Amino acid sequence: MELIHIENPNFEIMQKIIELEESAFEGAGNVDLWIIKALIRYGMVFVVKEGDKIVCIVEYMQIFNKKSLFLYGISTLKEYRHKGYANFILNETEKILKDLGYTEIELTVAPENQIAIDLYKKHGYKQESFLKDEYGTGVNRFMMKKII
Repeated sequence: MELIHIENPNFEIMQKIIELEESAFEGAGNVDLWIIKALIRYGMVFVVKEGDKIVCIVEYMQIFNKKSLFLYGISTLKEYRHKGYANFILNETEKILKDLGYTEIELTVAPENQIAIDLYKKHGYKQESFLKDEYGTGVNRFMMKKII
């Protein structure tokens, strides 16, 4: 298991990330080429590799005028889920982000995504608010936050 900070928008790597997210999110909320390129250049993108295969990814965006980040997304290939990859990537990237001087991470999650909510709670995130119709009518989210 290897953690890699993706710092250059390499087309081959970006395509692998897009494929992983399309599989994980089943076409609902995954990144495209435009978004992942911006996240790599202007945010922070980390992947976990097993051999040559990217199996888990997390993307962060900085919140302007704060030492805070927004966890844009985290996903793991289906056949690699429940094996500790998401825990590993969160633990390792939070250490890096804290060393860079960030003090908190915020995220949104679908209220029905109990697996993700449990993962975030396990890592010390607390539900801050309910965002009604955040992504359109009936598409609600919980806002969660963690002090690092």
